Amino acid sequence: MEKVDPLSVVVERLKSSDKKNFNDPDYELHEIRISADDFLLQYPRGAYTSARTVKRHSIMDLQGHIDRTVNSMQLINFIPKKETSSETNQDDENEEEPPHITQELIPYRDPDTFKQILLPLLRIGLSRYYEIEESSSWHIKGKGEAKVTFLVCYSFEKNRPMLFLHITPLHAPSTPKCKVEIYGEPRKSSEAKDSKWVRERNVLELSKHPGFNEILLSDSHTHNVYEGLSSNFFAVLYNPDKREPLVITAPLQYVLEGTILKIVIMVCERDKIDLQFWFPNADDVEHWEGAFITSTSRLVLPIELIKFRDGRPTVRLPPYNDTVEHIKNEVEKEITHRAYRVLGRN
Repeated sequence: MEKVDPLSVVVERLKSSDKKNFNDPDYELHEIRISADDFLLQYPRGAYTSARTVKRHSIMDLQGHIDRTVNSMQLINFIPKKETSSETNQDDENEEEPPHITQELIPYRDPDTFKQILLPLLRIGLSRYYEIEESSSWHIKGKGEAKVTFLVCYSFEKNRPMLFLHITPLHAPSTPKCKVEIYGEPRKSSEAKDSKWVRERNVLELSKHPGFNEILLSDSHTHNVYEGLSSNFFAVLYNPDKREPLVITAPLQYVLEGTILKIVIMVCERDKIDLQFWFPNADDVEHWEGAFITSTSRLVLPIELIKFRDGRPTVRLPPYNDTVEHIKNEVEKEITHRAYRVLGRN
């Protein structure tokens, strides 16, 4: 049976909303069946991030998502000759962005201004999404959370910046644990949340074996594990010198620092859990006492099975780890504390 995407809401900010009255924006609202990845792929390359609602009326770590988008916009150069429908893999880091484009993108590269632009569109989009949801039969009334994807790009066809929001049901994991594969080289540029990566990872996504939740990217020479296609990765070892658990994750300069990763770091610092930014190495997997991935939709998802594609046998991790469970529970509590109210009273 062919998979049918749920009805989603897409909000587009129009050029005429460049006026300073951000609370009364000009926009277009579309209702369409399209996944978040397919939504990103139909527009020009740009900066994106995916957020989640909390209790339906708030966005978890909204400021973090704004800062991430702004930071990515500052790292991406929008070069006319590179903007093609087929996308190019050429490196444009050393190319000069045209001054008029830089000028037009100033509001999207400033966190305060971008927040002013974004908030009214979020309210419009979420309100309409819940109206549609309430009249549908595919959800539990008033219970489901939403996934909100922001995309900021520059269209050389329309000669203007473009801002879109895509709102769709948040699909949380259907099982309490996951299976992962180690396959694929690390990303070339991990600093920016660039929609070009959605195109690049699509081949890997399609190669996932049935029943597997994520692919972990690993250096084929060193066997260092970096991150997942859409997640951060952590391994838990035992430190015999200190006689306590040791949590390790790739150094932050080599991966995209997700919003849930930041919460894990906070929990470990607060609760005196030893966290080190060392590359987990696939050759040491037999010594891991636990492992987990983190992302907006998964939060903290423990790993039960690791599959290799280089002929090594599959590894099953211990069924329970105190450290992983503690971090998981604390992150679930923390997302409520970090929620920014968008609908209703603040």
